[in-house]
Parts: sequence; C-alpha cells; structure tokens
Amino acid sequence: MTVPATAAPARSASPTRTGALVTAGVALVIALLETAFGAWCWMETEAASVTNDDPLVGIGFLIALFIGVPGLVGLLLAVLGWVFARHVAGLVLAILAAVVVSAPLLFLLGTGSLAY
Repeated sequence: MTVPATAAPARSASPTRTGALVTAGVALVIALLETAFGAWCWMETEAASVTNDDPLVGIGFLIALFIGVPGLVGLLLAVLGWVFARHVAGLVLAILAAVVVSAPLLFLLGTGSLAY
C-alpha cells in the first residue's frame, strides 16, 4: 500500500509581492500627501499673487513644484509598482517610488529646514 505524499502548503504570496505591496503602499501615502501639499501651496500662492505686489510671492510656486513634482512621479511609480507586484519589476518600481517621494523630505531634513 502506498502512502500519498503530502504536498507542502501553498504560500499565499511571495516575499517579493509582499515587499512590493508594502513599499508601494507607503510610497502611495507619502506621494498623495506631497501632491496635496504641492497643490495647496500652488493655490495659496496664486491667491496671494492676485492680492499682493511682493515679488517674493512667486517662491510659493517653486515650493509647490519642489514638493509636488516628486509626489506626482512617486505616485505614478507606486501605482505601477502595485500593479506589477507579482513580478520583480514591481518591487523595483516600488523602491524607486519610495526613493523619489522621500527625496524632498530628506533634503529639507538635511538642510535643517524642518529641524526645531
């Protein structure tokens, strides 16, 4: 009488997929916050430029671009990382998204702009 071999339990997700989903999720949250902050800076600067003649008001547009553009690029990379999470490319895209969205924050921390 032969005894049937027990099969190993199937894994629900590979470590690459789990890592890609977690990294892409964190990058998505940060990217959404950066994009929202960039849009808010742009709208506030636009409103201030209508009522104010100060030439330094335009710096708000630079701040909006400095924060918003990496947020949008990171958002695109994070979504692609989430979509391709089953492949190694998904993990690579998610890591790239995390690096892109953390760049403005690391720059501001490195220059002491956010230090108290």
